[in-house]
Order: sequence, then structure tokens, then C-alpha cells
Amino acid sequence: MSQVRSCPDDTYWNEKATELAYLAELRNSGTATSPRLDQKTLHERAIATVGAVDFDELLLELGIDASYTSLTQAQIAAAVGMGILGVLLTVYTNGKSKGLTEFFEKIHGHYKADSGCSPLDYRAGKNHRYIFGHDGNLWQHLPEGYTYNGSSVGGRSLYSLVMEQMRQGFPNSSFIGGHVKAILHIATHYLSDLPTKDGLPLPFSSLFTQWVKDETKVSGYSANNPLMDKVGKEFGTINAADIASYAIIKTLLAGHHWITFYSTNASEDEKKLHHAQMSVIAYGTAMIIQMALLCSGQAGRTGKLNYLIAGPFLWNAGKSVLMTQRHHRDLVLSYRDSCAILDNKSLAFDHWVKHQCV
Repeated sequence: MSQVRSCPDDTYWNEKATELAYLAELRNSGTATSPRLDQKTLHERAIATVGAVDFDELLLELGIDASYTSLTQAQIAAAVGMGILGVLLTVYTNGKSKGLTEFFEKIHGHYKADSGCSPLDYRAGKNHRYIFGHDGNLWQHLPEGYTYNGSSVGGRSLYSLVMEQMRQGFPNSSFIGGHVKAILHIATHYLSDLPTKDGLPLPFSSLFTQWVKDETKVSGYSANNPLMDKVGKEFGTINAADIASYAIIKTLLAGHHWITFYSTNASEDEKKLHHAQMSVIAYGTAMIIQMALLCSGQAGRTGKLNYLIAGPFLWNAGKSVLMTQRHHRDLVLSYRDSCAILDNKSLAFDHWVKHQCV
């Protein structure tokens, strides 16, 4: 971190440092002011007695730190690099989507019953994940009269349908074991869908699903999701590449933070502000690149809004602003107290110095 001291008028503070050194000399020596200096100003008497004193040198001598921290150019560049790496990992992960899907499908196979399709896919067809079963809403119910493969499954929740299938597929499982298998069935199903082009819809977006009775459909119903139809997969889904990008940026930020503040005496507020500022740059870089690719129309699957990055970006941006405002407020209050002492004609200058240094 770089250390910067805001000092709009070095001459003024050098004069005050000289006067302080002069007053300290009088106090320590116990001598009175020389008669020949009585007609001179305080600063003129100080110059004649102790000579010119540099304010920065005086602070250093007293062990007072008047600096504030800011990100160095190297740290800013590192944060930008983290964001770029996040986007590159997004591209790489999307390129490996087929292999990842096959890998997770093998895992999912251990928690599938032999009784047919998973209840998560009871709603089939284009964009079926937007409608039912893929947004984490385990309490979503199929409408009354809904059928799948000739069987009535309407009026039941997703979780109850999965549990029924687990009991049929694993009849020897205990009560707890059945629930564990149901949860693992759902989790591994989601994992196998994450690397695909459509990914998974936003959590609980199925609350916007609208079912319409339609006798022309095998299930007896047609359905749509106005929210997901509006935002599409570019703004309404999460996929494996999103998770990979977020994970690498978060890991790099944590590692950089540990290295930066290893064996330092920085305050907790300073550490938090530094981490928040680095996070804003890193997540912001990745988000800007992906949105630019989306606008270009040449990005393929990489050009989309990654909510796992947008969320931390907004959180840390707000955190940085609030922390900076709090520091500014504390500084202004300190200035007011300081000015009140300086304006009090009954108090000596060295009283102000004691107030500032204690």
C-alpha cells in the first residue's frame, strides 16, 4: 500500500512546527523569553531561538502517523488481472462443458432410481428448466390434473415426487437415508445441468411460472415463465463457468490480502477497506468484460451477466463508499474539535498540540 499525506500548505505547518518546538524549549528550559524578542511575533521568536523546523520531521520524531493508505498502481493492476483471469476461466470452463456434464451425470447415476425420468424433468420441452424443478424451489407444486407418462402427478410438490421415486428405487433405505438420497439426487441433477448452455435458472424464479390448462398437451397443461422469458439465459441463469469465475477471483483476492497484510500492524478498518477496494476492481473488471462481450454479440456463452460476480461487486462498492464516508465523518468531527481549541483565545497553542497527540 502507498502512504499519502494530504498537506495543502506545507509552509503553514512548518511554521506551526517551529512554534511548537520553541514553546517546548521554553517549557523544558524553564527560562523566560528574552527581552529583545518581546516585540516580535511568536513565529519570529521561534525562528530566532530554535530555527526552522520541518513539520514532517517533527511528526516522525514524535512517532505520529499523519498518512492514509491508498492502493498502489501494482495493486490496481493485480486486481484488474484477477478479473481478467476470471473471464479466461469462464471461457475455459465453457469449453469443457461436455466433459463436465458427463462427469456429473456419472455421479448423478448413483442417486437415480430405475423407475424412469427424474421428477425434476416432469416438465419437458424447450426452456423446461425455467418452468419447473430447476431453481431450488423444492416446494413448487405441479397443477391439479397434471399427468406424466399417463400417471397423475398433479397437486404434489417437487420434493414429495422425488421422495416417492427414491422409496421405489431404494426400498431398503432408512427414513433418514431416503431423505439423504433425495437431496443428493436433486443436488447432482443440478450439477449435471450447470455446465450446459442453459445452465440453471435464477433461484425461485419458478414462482413466476404460469400454468394454463391445455387439452392439446400430453400433460394437460401448457406453461410459461414471463420473468425468464424476459431476461433470457443471458440475464437469468447461472452456470458452471459463473461459479468457476467467482471462485478463482475470490481465491486470488484472499491470497493477495493475506500476503499484503502479513506481519503488518494495519488496523482492521484499513484491511477491510483495502479488501473491499480490491474486490470492486477485480469483480468489476470481470463483469465489464463479460457485458462488453454480450453487447458485441460475438461472445458465445461467455457474454452474460454473472450474478455471482455482480453481487460481490455491488456489495463491496457499497461497503467502500460507506467506510470512506464514516472515515470522513470522523475526520470532520476531529477537525471541528481541533478548530474549536485553536479559536479559544484562553488556551495556548501547546494545549492544541497535546489534544492532537494524546
